[in-house]
Amino acid sequence: MSDQFVEYAKSQMGVIERLLKGLPGIGGYIDKELRRDADKRVRDGLAQLLDQDKAALLEVQNKLLNSGGLLFMDDLDGAIVKLQTLIDRVKTASYGYAGFFDAQRIKEPQLDALYRFDVAMVQEAGVLGGAIEALRNAVADKSNIGPTIDRVTQTIADLGRLYDKRKEAILAPDLLAQPGYAPDVAVPPVSNAATDVATPAASNAATDIANDPDAVG
Repeated sequence: MSDQFVEYAKSQMGVIERLLKGLPGIGGYIDKELRRDADKRVRDGLAQLLDQDKAALLEVQNKLLNSGGLLFMDDLDGAIVKLQTLIDRVKTASYGYAGFFDAQRIKEPQLDALYRFDVAMVQEAGVLGGAIEALRNAVADKSNIGPTIDRVTQTIADLGRLYDKRKEAILAPDLLAQPGYAPDVAVPPVSNAATDVATPAASNAATDIANDPDAVG
């Protein structure tokens, strides 16, 4: 494994850790006026990580071409195109009127479900990074290249489906209340910086929670 790719792997791990620690969590979604900003923070961080993944894939593609792997170029090109399409969707998401952003009151279990989507997307992006690392090794060894490209492509597709479900839930937040709709992932503790919301609306939201523990916003 080249020093450049080791640095990519270390960088990606650092970005994933920072993203998980910096996710807005339930607290970031309580204030109706801040929900769009919280969503953008999640998408911007995810796009940054996926941009790194794309750069690594392009590096692998060059090494594959230089080592005579023309047989696999179409499949790898397809994976890169799918990843770029996903990056564009994440960066330029436009919701218009969305029930999650515009509803005055969202129940806390629904906020928790959306937070689990955030965590799952970041974790799946980490899985993609691992698949790309495996492909890099396969190309270097000239072994198992085709199945490893398939794994990369499948992981991109899985991440795309996860993103689609999250977007659908933002448009129709009642989906978040459905059992099994949100991914079943363990969520990390949310830092105080991510949960502190210093606005009058947030104070009112906190009062609402105290009066009605199941409803926030």
